[in-house]
Amino acid sequence: MSVGDLRVKWWNLTKENAIKLSEMLTEQGAWRQVEDADIMWKAMAECIHTSAKEILGTFRRSGNKMKGVWW
Repeated sequence: MSVGDLRVKWWNLTKENAIKLSEMLTEQGAWRQVEDADIMWKAMAECIHTSAKEILGTFRRSGNKMKGVWW
């Protein structure tokens, strides 16, 4: 991951948001694509990531733009 990539705000995972996320994942049902375990795994991971971004929000990772200044 590079600086500026969108990251999920996992600290927003409250009980209410967990219920919303669970409902969204159940509705989408990515695990029902049972042709191949690898395909199912990738589909489920993408489903979790997109749902989490939608419910919990995102932020851009910042980096130290002035490397070497600390010394």
